[in-house]
Amino acid sequence: MFFAEIMLQNGESHRMEVLTRKTQTGLIATLPAEALPGNIQEIAFLPEYFTAQTGDEGYFVFPGESVAGTRLTHFTPREDDEFACPYAHMACLGMLKNGRAILGIVTGMQHYFALRTGVKAGKYYLYPVFPMNGEAVYEDIVIEYHDIENGTYADMARIYREYQLTRGGCTPLAERVKINPKLQAAADAPEIRIRQGWKPVPAEIEYQTPENEPPMHVACTFDRAGDIIDAMQKAGLKGGEICLVGWNIGGHDGRFPQIFPADERLGGQEGLDRLIKKAHDAGVNIVCHTSSTAAYKIADCWDEEYLVKLQDGSLLKRPYCWGGGRPHKICPQRQYERFDTSDLPALQKMGFTGIHYIDVMTILPLVSCFDENHSVNHKDTAAWYRKTMDLCRETVGGFASEGAYDFAASSLDYCMYTNFHVLDQNWPKMFDEAIPFWQLVYHGIILYNPCTDTLNYAVKPAANRLKFFEYGGRPLIVYYANFAKGKNWMGKEDFLCDDQAQLDDSIENLKKMYADYDALADVRYAFMDNHEKIAQGVYETTYSNGVRIRVDYNTEKAEIIRNGKAEAL
Repeated sequence: MFFAEIMLQNGESHRMEVLTRKTQTGLIATLPAEALPGNIQEIAFLPEYFTAQTGDEGYFVFPGESVAGTRLTHFTPREDDEFACPYAHMACLGMLKNGRAILGIVTGMQHYFALRTGVKAGKYYLYPVFPMNGEAVYEDIVIEYHDIENGTYADMARIYREYQLTRGGCTPLAERVKINPKLQAAADAPEIRIRQGWKPVPAEIEYQTPENEPPMHVACTFDRAGDIIDAMQKAGLKGGEICLVGWNIGGHDGRFPQIFPADERLGGQEGLDRLIKKAHDAGVNIVCHTSSTAAYKIADCWDEEYLVKLQDGSLLKRPYCWGGGRPHKICPQRQYERFDTSDLPALQKMGFTGIHYIDVMTILPLVSCFDENHSVNHKDTAAWYRKTMDLCRETVGGFASEGAYDFAASSLDYCMYTNFHVLDQNWPKMFDEAIPFWQLVYHGIILYNPCTDTLNYAVKPAANRLKFFEYGGRPLIVYYANFAKGKNWMGKEDFLCDDQAQLDDSIENLKKMYADYDALADVRYAFMDNHEKIAQGVYETTYSNGVRIRVDYNTEKAEIIRNGKAEAL
């Protein structure tokens, strides 16, 4: 018998039977919503299904939080341990054990899906968790399990990709660029983010006012950003997309959700208008970074009415202070109704065109709001966020954000990084290695930069460039990446343009990343079909058109293999 463990908010727990039926490819497991009690704290679903013993051949595939990406746990000897993520960034989990591979796809209640894995007395386990925290289970919990003969994590990824494509959740990039020239322009050249101004981060003043607001550091005015475009044109770099960060009043995260006017210290609206015209004349997409998911009290539009309310009626605050002080979460419904429907058409009218960036929409877990005037659950939140994403496409031309939660897969055009660090391997002891599982699913569907290790890779160690080749994607250049004191999650290396020497040096490194992307032009719209470790420190990635990329971290070399012929990268 299959079962689920139900933990109630009062601390009581009991088991419930999970209904199963066999399919041609495996089985479908269902826990009917109507059979569940109220006040559920969490549901542990089929905790005995994905298990293994120390010494078994194989691994678990764990698509954890968006910042962490997907990692493998091999069934090797280790001390008792457990790891749980609050929400998984992909609605699936996998296991390969002694030659038998299984992929589970969450198709019911997937917006509340989390994972827990561990080992106890030599027994490994991995199972889905649905952390309801007292909220209603509004639909049946359903997981489709697919058996794969002699499968690997790449086979699992292909099945998940097919699920995303056939259910209408995603459309291949090659088809979408045919009807969206702005998307094609973005797909065919790197992304260049220019951080222009910012206040001290993290902020020391939790609730800022115009009177006590810290000074803004001016790093790159609108005219100086124009110099970058001029230098790119002189160097023969064609196309590309520039995203202005911190162009708005108060700079980066200065007074969100207020964005207007363009900050006078950077050149004001006149300077921004000149820059936008220069970009258009040069054939370069130009977009900007905004944030309508969070509110600072210093905003001229501050109003508790639109903020997320928790179950006890209190406000949802972020657990840190950033440029504008303490950010409060905006209800996804009110975000769309009060800000996106007015700000996005205004940005379009100003001349911004390309893949517009709204911060953190796809890197943070979904939330619920309990305000009786705009109550939403996680599924509602996903729907409201997709309305915002689709409005970005209708106005500016496309939608980009910071992470890779795949509730957004149908509407996300570009992901700034699919997860944070891959190279440093500073992850919990339950995990052995990172794999490009998200990339195996979404390459050729969503544009992306693989991770924070690969942004600005031209000025980083050789291994960072190799990771870009191994994981695929679109190069990301960030001017003034390191703006936050002690928070160098993008790497300490930077692109700068304080003087002519720095500008010239940045353009030389831009040329390297443009050249790399040109060398990968024939896999730009292909699916990533396989990834495997072929020797210690040597990996090979294979695309649906037969092109292979091999990277060797021992020799710090990479090559592209077409029709059996290898060419150095």
